[in-house]
Amino acid sequence: MTSEPSRLQVFFTVLLGYSVARPYKRYVDSFGLSGNEVVLDYGSGSGRISRHIAERLLPGKGHLTCVDVSKVWMETIQKRLKKYPNVDYKLGDIAALEIADNAYDIVVVHFVLHHVEMDQRQEKVDILARKLKPHGRLFIREPTRAEHGTPAAEIRALMSAAGLHERESRMTRSLMGEVFEGVFDKASV
Repeated sequence: MTSEPSRLQVFFTVLLGYSVARPYKRYVDSFGLSGNEVVLDYGSGSGRISRHIAERLLPGKGHLTCVDVSKVWMETIQKRLKKYPNVDYKLGDIAALEIADNAYDIVVVHFVLHHVEMDQRQEKVDILARKLKPHGRLFIREPTRAEHGTPAAEIRALMSAAGLHERESRMTRSLMGEVFEGVFDKASV
């Protein structure tokens, strides 16, 4: 069962996203988007990352698919991104959604994996890897704290088991403590 955020949580999350937008913008800048990419944002939540991706995609060329299990977050992001015609929204568990395999240049997983039950993480990462085109890239940013995060070694193991190869990674700091940032490639078929 999905735990829905309160209106107060939505308000403060959206407000925080606007007030500290620069780090999110810089993170999306690191993707090196040309504007023609097809991007899947897994666990799009309030749209902090989605907004910056949508701004960079060229109408009629690039496309963004936002996926989330929360009805409240999905309604929130649809309002926030309504001016972008090249964005679509998928509500539900990615395992049950009709999303084509080998269809995305980029998959983004931003502060989401630690919310997935441990026994379901490999399944979700495997599904995300299947959504990538050959030579596609998965960008992940995840807190690593033991009490609220996913250790870097676990992230690497999940990606490797899904057939993704680490291109680069680093540890950074945020309000949530240490954060793992990684880029993983899908090999050609």
